[in-house]
Amino acid sequence: MSNTRYIRRVGVCTAVLAALGLAACKSDSSTTSATSVAQTVVVVGVDTPESHVLTEVYAQALEHAGFRVARRDDVADLAAGYQALQSGAADLFITHTADLLAYTSTHEPAANSTSTTAAPTTTEAPTTTIDTNTTAPNTTTTLEVGPVAPTSTSGSTATNDTTETTVEESTTTTISIVGQAAAESINGQTKLIGEILPTTLQIGAASDAENKSVIACNGGVATTGSLSTLSDLGRAADVLTIAGPKEFETATSFGLPGFEKTYGGTFKKFIPVDAAKIGDEITSPTTVPASTTTGANTTTTAVDATTTTIADLPSDADCAAMNSLDITMPSNAVVMDDNLNWVEANGVIPLVSATGYTPGVSQLLDKVSQALKTNDLRTMLIRVVTNKVTPAAMASQYITAAGLAGS
Repeated sequence: MSNTRYIRRVGVCTAVLAALGLAACKSDSSTTSATSVAQTVVVVGVDTPESHVLTEVYAQALEHAGFRVARRDDVADLAAGYQALQSGAADLFITHTADLLAYTSTHEPAANSTSTTAAPTTTEAPTTTIDTNTTAPNTTTTLEVGPVAPTSTSGSTATNDTTETTVEESTTTTISIVGQAAAESINGQTKLIGEILPTTLQIGAASDAENKSVIACNGGVATTGSLSTLSDLGRAADVLTIAGPKEFETATSFGLPGFEKTYGGTFKKFIPVDAAKIGDEITSPTTVPASTTTGANTTTTAVDATTTTIADLPSDADCAAMNSLDITMPSNAVVMDDNLNWVEANGVIPLVSATGYTPGVSQLLDKVSQALKTNDLRTMLIRVVTNKVTPAAMASQYITAAGLAGS
């Protein structure tokens, strides 16, 4: 009886498939063919808002492309992330070009035969008035992720652990496009990193998104003065005020002495402020003090619980020395292009284990890096730190807005 039922089922199956024009039929006792399993990429980051956001952006882009992603617990720092990849405990760690170059230059034997201290030789281009809200000549993606709360007075979520190492191509390059100096410097750093890395590690394409020290100016001041580069700022410095942390006044690297030496300008006034409130110094007031006339030519400022007073207003600096990812930076501020490579570039870059660096993974990582800009990353950090959006939710919104979520 059992054999008869089996024959009947095969017969029915054959008849149905014949009617559909299919070539074969299997009995219900046959095994299905094995399906290919997607590559698994193990990602790891460090415990900072920036790292959490970046790790999620790259991880979710991989997931949308069909890869399986496993997330490891945070590690302590770049050195720990580097070791996690070398040991095979992870496949992907997002870091920065200057930081990675500094680390590999002191920890990899190949660095002994590779020069990492070439002095900058870029020359200044003619003055141009190009908007510097983007840090590279590439087309940018406008991140539409909902309303952003007013900038917080909390401290910046990013730090800039710069080194004295500077990197550049061996030939003199004339910079003619805003952002080109940084892009070329990042490319130079990437090339050197590639020469130093052991065969067990690879790097993806670096992003124009940077975590570095910058000078940003009030949007109105930048427009009125046609300021887009630090060379422009040097020429106009004598009529401008600049705010920054106290150490900026005397620092020889990122400080007034370094600016004056590189760009030749001396600011009219320096305003030392708390590092957590630097962005407030270049924020245009949204309200004006209420005034009352008490006599023929006498005007006083009214002071009560609902009135903004002179003391409540920002110090009204024209420009500020700050970090490129400082969440207090006003949305309309203009970051001056460092067209002479005064401050070392520090672009976002994926570090990948050799086993994880397959063609599909490398192409996807490069696509994310190409899309990501400094403004995008700073906007995401504002939403995460100020609006308390989770890094995962923020990354999901970003990759959709940037077209990285697939078809």
